[in-house]
Amino acid sequence: MTATADALRDLHTLHQRAKAVRDRLLSGPKTLTVRQAALVVRQADLEKTRKALQDAKLGLSKNEHALQASQAKIDDLKVKLNLVKKNEEYKALQNQIAHDKAAMGKYEDQILQTYETIEAQAAELAKVEAEVKQFAQDVDKLQKDLETQAVSQTAQLAEIETTIISAEDSIPIDQREQYRRVVRQLGADALAAVEGGACIGCYTSVTAQMLNELINRDALTFCKSCGRLLYLADNEAENSRASGAPKGKAKR
Repeated sequence: MTATADALRDLHTLHQRAKAVRDRLLSGPKTLTVRQAALVVRQADLEKTRKALQDAKLGLSKNEHALQASQAKIDDLKVKLNLVKKNEEYKALQNQIAHDKAAMGKYEDQILQTYETIEAQAAELAKVEAEVKQFAQDVDKLQKDLETQAVSQTAQLAEIETTIISAEDSIPIDQREQYRRVVRQLGADALAAVEGGACIGCYTSVTAQMLNELINRDALTFCKSCGRLLYLADNEAENSRASGAPKGKAKR
């Protein structure tokens, strides 16, 4: 006799559990990397928002200085206007004053618009800062949670792997290397149930001889198509016998 269907089924379950834990151990850092990359993007956007506000404030300062300079120039021209004696010079100064006042009007409009822009950008900056801060806290919490989970998952994986080694005692020594070769190739998918007369791993039908071997447990049976170690699904042996499958050893 060799390994029972229950023993192989349990061994298959153990391999699947081990894979699930390994997947979680791998997916955690990948998820963290994605979130950290997203945080870097958000921080870069925050810096752009902050710089836009700084640029707006710088533009406001320049326009205010330009407005003050225009006002000072107009004041100076008004003094000169009272001192000129020639009509041509008087008109020229008046034209210059009118031109500078028009320029002042433009500066005043720009200053007003910039104040509105700064107010909106300051509100946007505060919003983005809060969002980035919260996102950074979430990423930090995720990292700590994953680190804690990794400790537990590593211990869980070690326990499962130890149980797998014990469960592999049901594999005949002369076929153990073949089994291990399949495990190296297919991992958790190294075993497959036979249901409805087919390997569930690749859905290839098994022969009557293979089914007979599975029912009588004469030797380990590997799928001729995908190489998986086969075992009968729940109640499959009873159903196979009821349908008239061979009960004795298959003739070679």
